[in-house]
Formats: sequence, structure tokens, C-alpha cells
Amino acid sequence: MDFNIKSSTLSGRKAHIWQRLSAIYLLFYTPFLAIVITQLPSSVSLKLLAYQLDSLAFSGLFEVASLIAVLLLLVHAWVGVRDIIIDYVPREKVNLWLTLYHSTLILLFINSAMIAINLFGYA
Repeated sequence: MDFNIKSSTLSGRKAHIWQRLSAIYLLFYTPFLAIVITQLPSSVSLKLLAYQLDSLAFSGLFEVASLIAVLLLLVHAWVGVRDIIIDYVPREKVNLWLTLYHSTLILLFINSAMIAINLFGYA
């Protein structure tokens, strides 16, 4: 398997477009999330908050919008950190740092999925 990074595969045009699209979506999603959260009664436990969010009249819309927001937030963060690594890490170490960063994101995704399964009981 060839892990050499070629300058043609690190083109910033597609990454720039993805980052801008995710920023625009998150710009509109954040007030939507703030409105939803402010309309909820104050709760103490996380399970009660999850139940209240699940019982919303537009819970399907909220779930889809939240899933898209989380995925685009990950894309936005990935592009930002990837660009920082490419611009500021010495060229001979870029491959190592991108691999470590990618592995960390995969582990965080698996951990988040396990937390969601335990919290919402999707087993």
C-alpha cells in the first residue's frame, strides 16, 4: 500500500467547497438548535433531555437536521485540521500526522456511537 502523499491529491478546491458548505449549513442550524433547546423545560438528567427531544412534534426533522449537522461539523473540522497539518508540519512528517489524526477521528466516532447506543438503547 502506497502512503506517499502527492501534491495533486491534496488539492484544496474540493476541501474548500466542503468547508464552506458545512459552514453555511451550521450557520443556519445553530439558531434552529438554540430555539429548540430554549423551548424545552429545564431538566436535570441527560436521559430526560433525550426523551424530551425525542417527543418533539418535529422530532424526525430535528433528528435529520442534527445528523447532517454532526456529519458536516466533522467534515469542517477534518478539512481545517488537515489544512493546518499540510501547511505547518514538515513535509516528511505530514503522512504520519494525517494518519494519526484520521485514526483518532475513527476512534472518536466509534466512541460516540457506543455512547449513543447506551444512551438511547438502540441495541
